Amino acid sequence: MIALIWTAIVARRLVSTGMFLLAALLSTGLSLVPWYAERATGTAAAARIAAAPPADRTVSAGGTVAVDLAGETVMQTFAASARRALALPVDGQAVGVELAGTVTAGERQLPMPLRYREGLCSNAVIDGHCPQATGDVILSAQSAERLGAHVGDRLEVTAGPASARRPLRLAGIYHPADPLSWYWTTAGDAAWTTFDTVVAAGATVRATFDAMLSPQVFTRGGDLTAAVDRMRRVPLQVSTAGVALAERIAADRQVVARGVWLAAAQLAVIGWIAMAVAARYAAEEHRPDVAQLALRGARRWRLLAATSGQTAVPIAAGTAAGALIGLLADGPDRLPVAGGVLVAGLAAGLAAAVLADWRTTRLPVERLLHAAAARPPRLGSAVVEVCVLGVAAASIYQALATSSPFGVQLLAPGMLAASVAILAGRLLMPAATAVGRSALVNGRVAAGFGALLLARRSSAYRMLPLLAAAGCLLVLAGQRWAEAGDARHHRSAVEVGGQRVLTVASGDRVRLLNAVRAADPGGRQAMAVVAGTGPGGVPVLAVDSPRLPYVLAAPASLDTRRLRPPAPPPITFSGTSLTLTASVPAADDLPDAGADPPTGPPVLLATLVVAATGAPVTARFTPVDGGRGPAGASVPDCRSGCRLVSFELLGGRAVELRQLDADGRTVIGPAVFADTGRWRTGAGNIAATISMRSYDGRLALAAVPAGLSKLPVDDRLYVVDAPVPLPAAVAGPLPSSDARGTATIDPFGSRAVPVEPIAAPLLPGAGTHGILVDLEYADRVAGGAPRAERQQVWLAPGAPADVLDRLRDAGLTIVAEDSVGAADARQARFGPAAAARFGVLMSGAGLLAAAIALLVISAVQRRARAEEFQALRRQGVPARALRAAGRGAALVPAALAALTGALAAAVAGAITHPPIPVFTDAWPASAGTRSAGALALLGATAVVAVLFGGCALAPQYRGRERAWRR
Repeated sequence: MIALIWTAIVARRLVSTGMFLLAALLSTGLSLVPWYAERATGTAAAARIAAAPPADRTVSAGGTVAVDLAGETVMQTFAASARRALALPVDGQAVGVELAGTVTAGERQLPMPLRYREGLCSNAVIDGHCPQATGDVILSAQSAERLGAHVGDRLEVTAGPASARRPLRLAGIYHPADPLSWYWTTAGDAAWTTFDTVVAAGATVRATFDAMLSPQVFTRGGDLTAAVDRMRRVPLQVSTAGVALAERIAADRQVVARGVWLAAAQLAVIGWIAMAVAARYAAEEHRPDVAQLALRGARRWRLLAATSGQTAVPIAAGTAAGALIGLLADGPDRLPVAGGVLVAGLAAGLAAAVLADWRTTRLPVERLLHAAAARPPRLGSAVVEVCVLGVAAASIYQALATSSPFGVQLLAPGMLAASVAILAGRLLMPAATAVGRSALVNGRVAAGFGALLLARRSSAYRMLPLLAAAGCLLVLAGQRWAEAGDARHHRSAVEVGGQRVLTVASGDRVRLLNAVRAADPGGRQAMAVVAGTGPGGVPVLAVDSPRLPYVLAAPASLDTRRLRPPAPPPITFSGTSLTLTASVPAADDLPDAGADPPTGPPVLLATLVVAATGAPVTARFTPVDGGRGPAGASVPDCRSGCRLVSFELLGGRAVELRQLDADGRTVIGPAVFADTGRWRTGAGNIAATISMRSYDGRLALAAVPAGLSKLPVDDRLYVVDAPVPLPAAVAGPLPSSDARGTATIDPFGSRAVPVEPIAAPLLPGAGTHGILVDLEYADRVAGGAPRAERQQVWLAPGAPADVLDRLRDAGLTIVAEDSVGAADARQARFGPAAAARFGVLMSGAGLLAAAIALLVISAVQRRARAEEFQALRRQGVPARALRAAGRGAALVPAALAALTGALAAAVAGAITHPPIPVFTDAWPASAGTRSAGALALLGATAVVAVLFGGCALAPQYRGRERAWRR
């Protein structure tokens, strides 16, 4: 028996090889599922962690502690309790204390915290020396410039209105060693000092604990959530974005698991059906063997073993080979998986082989000796077809009626393709018969014989549903992959902003603007951007909006001109001295200021900024001669140009402003002082403590009390050189309005300003949730010292390579770079892309399985077709006509299956919902994907047609039956 089976396998080696390849393909694909799922999950997690900014991996905790006595012991206790509550592996941690305050250098003041933190000197490059003694501080370059302080200068710090001033000494100017490290992401700008300095400044301070979590924390379920709960029970005030990162990683894990198992199930179904169909047609070649054994009196079980063994042995060998490949790829730890695949594959293969030969072994000998195979039962075929049509109708109905991608809808693409193929096959036979008869009558021999041959081939009809379903699944997977890739690219372009994004060392915003404009005077290659965080962690981007349309990698979803409406020009001048003509109004002209009005001579402070650098300058005016007459102030920093920001009234109750001159030239004349449209009090949620009145070429300022208002106090009169409210494009929920019905934001984390919201679905650099404002206008209205912000330069598509050198020559230091291409590469490693990629691979494997089955069927029918053609040659039919007829009869079903699958894929793609989402968050996946999907559909259809055509034609050129080809 074994010899008989082996001899038959060798004699029919093309069929046996096809069955071996089918089993090996199916077994290999299924055995690699756990390996791919684990590998893709790990890769996606690593990609998410690598793409996340350091702030997303940190945990920051704080609490108020009293350190007047035994301060170091209190801090050690605080640090120990925070570490014990966290109880997670970390890559770095730092404990510190901070005290809110204001640093003063001469007449300049800058609100900033006084802060101590472990590891400061090892994370900073200091021009000077690290704080060592009590009172030593170091400042950032921009903070020192705003204060006009140099190393060795004396400073003062106050911790509140009632706090005494404490002396400080500027020990150095620092620069972050790595501005993008977690240490500086959680630190921000401050006056850095020693622990004793902070303790001496206030008995009650805020203790801080910051930790950079290790990557494995985010891959272990709810460990971080539990740790945050423990820290809050200490109690500590805890903030972290790590929980959201862990949720994104968990979503990737879920999407990968769902995608790979759905793809594996699809391959299992298509592969087993292909194996069963191929085995059924291979059984046609076993009829002579069954007849000979039956004539020799063999029992039925021996007949079944001899025939099904010819199919079962190659299937068993292929299944074992596939399981071995999976075991080698996955390692010995996956031996149970390989064993399970082997057992399941053997069971499925043996079932297919036995069922294929079961009917053949039941036929009587006289039927087995017939040249033509017995027709299948018509009732059975009809029942199967009706079931397929019914399931297809149910799945299409669910797809149209619900938005869920699961349930019966998962069967819609394959069943739709199979149903269309069944109907096409039903029409193919009579149509081919009619065409063949007509062609023979009209003398077209090749077309006539080809059509009649096609009409007699029941295999063409039976194979169409399988081929169409396999082609449909591949075309649909390729279409969805292309659409998802286009959607990912669109998201990368929106989130990155420019084609390339350069992160530069932080400095003054005005200096950033001037440097970029100097490097790109045309305004079409580069744009300055300041990225910060608004209320509730909302991203806020301030951009040089006139350049925005030219540098974006993807077209903006808003009219960028609305961000920069016309506004009065700024008040600028060049000079080294200012002269203010002012007077004190009569008492009867003063507004009622309530109890305890200010007394003494009026002092007026003018806040200026250097036009080139943005450094603040304060000009102090004290009117003489009883408060009447010109007052002078020296401003040497304004030699190259300054811009007037505001006036502030100190020490007196009121003053009238008439004219401001710089080096004898008029800067502000009576007409401008009298123009109420050029002046405003504080904007946003503040209590203004100054009132103004313009009349007769004068601007009268009067100090008024804040009363019982709990709002922050602003005692300045500002120049109107930007629109208020500030136009702001908003993606996501609009900013909430205050009690006055005005929406406000603080674009730079220092001063809230009213805004005019402009709704936008997507914002460059922010995505679906963020705020976009004009950088120059926002800096004029909000101003303030730099806080936790990132300064960037966006480069336009096609920007020349030398733009980086021009930016460096303009004084910018590039510390990091990102691009749309890099963002595409990151997204290609996330969970949805990995799951979709595996789906395409498994669809390709299913298509290959159907093609191998077609190859097996063509090989089975090759011998019978050769005998028919030899008989026709004896009757005088030209060999050329027979060759053309054979090719046509083989290619028509292959082309029909490819076109049917493509049509079904196009319909299924339009009516069904993909089970694998393009993104795991709320980002819209439909933008800009249709053209890519159409091109992918055409390309995949061409691949399917070529593969099916090649497999249908290949057996015709094997062995070249010379008897009829001559």
